[in-house]
Amino acid sequence: MPTTIDPPTSPPTATSAVPCIHVIDDDVAIQALFRRLCAQAGHDVRTYGTVGAFRARPQEDRPGCLVLDLMLPDGTGIDLLRELAASGNPMPVVFMTGMGRVDDAVQALRVGGLDFVEKPFDLARIREAVQRGVALDLERRRHAGERTRLLQRFASLSTRETEIMDLVVQGTSNKAVAWQLGLSPKTVEVHRANVMRKTGAQSLAELVRLHVAAQPGRPGPAAPHDP
Repeated sequence: MPTTIDPPTSPPTATSAVPCIHVIDDDVAIQALFRRLCAQAGHDVRTYGTVGAFRARPQEDRPGCLVLDLMLPDGTGIDLLRELAASGNPMPVVFMTGMGRVDDAVQALRVGGLDFVEKPFDLARIREAVQRGVALDLERRRHAGERTRLLQRFASLSTRETEIMDLVVQGTSNKAVAWQLGLSPKTVEVHRANVMRKTGAQSLAELVRLHVAAQPGRPGPAAPHDP
């Protein structure tokens, strides 16, 4: 079945920020249902009848989620989820099926599915699942953006500033830093001030938090909490 590229549900100027829901199901009635639901929610939608049609889609860097049937004409939803995970695609996935088998649902969730919805749908249930998928992807993108900006700030540090920062966040005093690096305490103070300015840290505690967040495998910096 050919891919259906549905028209945007928002003005073209806002398209890049509008979530897009990808739906893979060979049932045209299900595709039509999701087009209506997504229009009501203000989301764009792309529908596909096969896994192959989904793979051949034009690539878009947009928030959203994937909703797919567990059993498809040319593959299974679980196999596709594994494929996406192996390729580093973090798109949230909601499974749907008319089989009603508990073991399928368990397997889908174990391999990383966000939710599992049985046909025929409770409309409130499927809306909630899609909204959670979109919210999760938006949050992931927000953290990724914060981390990118954080790494850019750290990359602006000179080699000497980075050396001093690495010692300072370990609790090393300015005097000890100066002794270890063969610098005067005044020079260390100047470099430390530059580190604070370039990273945007307002305190030593915040610098430590940002330094930890910048390490590989860490999420973006969390918002500071009020005492």
